[in-house]
Amino acid sequence: PGSHQKRGLQLELEILMKCADISNVLRPIEVAKKWAIMITDEFFAQGDLELAQNHPVSPLCDRSKQSRVGIQKGFIDFVVGPFFKRVGLKFTGLEASLAQVWRNRDEWDDISD
Repeated sequence: PGSHQKRGLQLELEILMKCADISNVLRPIEVAKKWAIMITDEFFAQGDLELAQNHPVSPLCDRSKQSRVGIQKGFIDFVVGPFFKRVGLKFTGLEASLAQVWRNRDEWDDISD
């Protein structure tokens, strides 16, 4: 294959890696929620460390200004939803996974921190 085809294949592989990286939101809500808690724990620990070292606190890492639920809803609305919608145009067969994302999004509306 030519260099253009190789670049296209490389991009597709990178997209699939990103899909795997953020796939926790494609899981049933109980699994997705466990991952969300672990991820936001990591974010908040980073923010605590930044605060303790008198550094500016990174966005999403300030537990006094962010909520787990708000972070997850924003992640779905502005990152995962649009990303997987576009990915689904190229890689068919993601309809069930995309439907799960939006079911999870609805579930987050009923969850409190």
